[in-house]
Amino acid sequence: MDLAPARWRHEEVFHRNPVELACMLRLYLDAEVLAMQAGLKALRTALIGEPRRPDDAETISAYVREQTWARAVREQVRLIEDALHVACGSSARKRVAWRIVSGQ
Repeated sequence: MDLAPARWRHEEVFHRNPVELACMLRLYLDAEVLAMQAGLKALRTALIGEPRRPDDAETISAYVREQTWARAVREQVRLIEDALHVACGSSARKRVAWRIVSGQ
């Protein structure tokens, strides 16, 4: 819950269903990775042919660090999500098996 947006704390369904919390959190992190990619691309595009500002390299580094962090945490959340599926029963096992077969 610490990684989720603060407003999610008020959603009782997430307190009752950690599998869905993990799934939504993974999707949230997927979106964060894509946002960092888009932001980085837009910044680099904007810098083409423009005079450099002193903090451009530092800004690019911040985007890269944030994207790296989001990817690493997303993988950890995915592992937790898979473990929760296994722990919650046979229908969860089918979802995990599907993910393994489909490469997700």
